[in-house]
Amino acid sequence: MSGKDLIKEQFDKLVSITPADWLYFSERLQFKQFGKKDRITQADRVEDNLYFLAHGVVRFIVHNEEKETTTDFSFSGHFFCSYSSFITRQPGIFEIRPVTKTASCYYISWNDLQQVYANTNCGEKIGRMAAEQQFIRKSDREVSLLTIHPKDRYLQLMEEQPQWIHQIPLKHLASYLGITPETLSRIRSSIMKSNG
Repeated sequence: MSGKDLIKEQFDKLVSITPADWLYFSERLQFKQFGKKDRITQADRVEDNLYFLAHGVVRFIVHNEEKETTTDFSFSGHFFCSYSSFITRQPGIFEIRPVTKTASCYYISWNDLQQVYANTNCGEKIGRMAAEQQFIRKSDREVSLLTIHPKDRYLQLMEEQPQWIHQIPLKHLASYLGITPETLSRIRSSIMKSNG
């Protein structure tokens, strides 16, 4: 299945889209492959693109006093961007980079997306649903950090993304879980022992 087909599949879960509306949208999509050292989005800049990750894993990073914290991951088959910056047109706090060797992305610019909103029957609905998904994802992440033990969060990530979990460096996973790499090593060892 091509990257554009994956996007169409995601849309079909949200809203019925006519062939004409899909054509109008898909003609505005661009493709880019990012390497591991590339910055997809830079902090302190306005986010101009909404991305769809066709293949790979990317991480959201916040820099603070010479320390970087991984706040989130996005996996194949999902839309991502520095969403608050994309919506408000203000500089964002996130840097987004690939975790995997490459990240294959389709993207649409903010300006082109406004044209989709204005000139298709379902554009506004797609925009609203995308915003709701971002909000739910952010809320779930906050609740998870406050209420779920790191070991259970790691197990949940293993269950949801088994094909990618071993490609994410330990230090990034630990940062995402809010624990030290040493603690995560102990968690992984205990899981292996209990599964062995």
